[in-house]
Amino acid sequence: MTDAENRSPYILVAVDYSTEARAAAEAAIQIARNQNLAIRGLYVADEVLALDTYANYHAELPLLSRATNGDLREPTSRAELMSWFETQGNVALNWLQTACAEAGVPVTTSLLAGGVPEMVIREAAQAQMLALGRRGHRHRDDSKSLGHNFRKIAHQAHLPMLVGGLTTPSLHRLLLAYHGLAHADEALAWTVRLQRGLSAEVIVLSVCEDTKSCLSGISLEEIKSRLAHSGLDDYRFLTGQGRPSTAMSAVAAANEVDLIILGRYRHGALVEWLVGSTVDRLLRATSLPILIA
Repeated sequence: MTDAENRSPYILVAVDYSTEARAAAEAAIQIARNQNLAIRGLYVADEVLALDTYANYHAELPLLSRATNGDLREPTSRAELMSWFETQGNVALNWLQTACAEAGVPVTTSLLAGGVPEMVIREAAQAQMLALGRRGHRHRDDSKSLGHNFRKIAHQAHLPMLVGGLTTPSLHRLLLAYHGLAHADEALAWTVRLQRGLSAEVIVLSVCEDTKSCLSGISLEEIKSRLAHSGLDDYRFLTGQGRPSTAMSAVAAANEVDLIILGRYRHGALVEWLVGSTVDRLLRATSLPILIA
């Protein structure tokens, strides 16, 4: 039995009411509706941030900041600050419940207190997929930055992650980055599932960084054979050479892709991210939603 078959039939959606977290939620709702999955919404009131005397928590409370025209006073106590986070969490979870109800998707929600990465990883342990934004409120205006909590979660997550972008179009055209290696197989499997459930068009892109890496990898004939026996229907197969993240973002833009799907290594994730992986570069290069399987 595979890891996916052992998991419960829901998508965990981590919300903080940021633009990209809401976009991730909207994409997750589309997938849940077409895959007969439920949504479980999670908001974590950040105890670590509340206990940090020097933290800029104003940036993480946009709802209250807007309500006070940017003149959010200092809290009188840490308990009051936590209550502000809980207020924002209730608004975010109520929004998610409304969106799920409109789509006809079953939803449950939880508002918990603790460290954000630790709580998200714990609550995602049995989910089919984790949906979240790639940067929090403090980095919302910096397209080249990834949120601190997101990076921690990405280092530790062992399930498919749906990462929100700036908008969430209807998921009608999918781009799968596929090179035939083992860690891309789950990305391929999810592409097959989504194509069937969403009746989506699929573009498959195989990229090698240079001639040497192409020669040492799996041949194009073998890749095509695997795709032919994968269950994909009516897909377009494209090849490219150069940095994979650059090729993926360019092909996605040229073909008006709605969702990019790719695999990642299961081991050495921290090292891979620190040195600048394909996933890391792609998250900075495009504002599209990305499914990292």
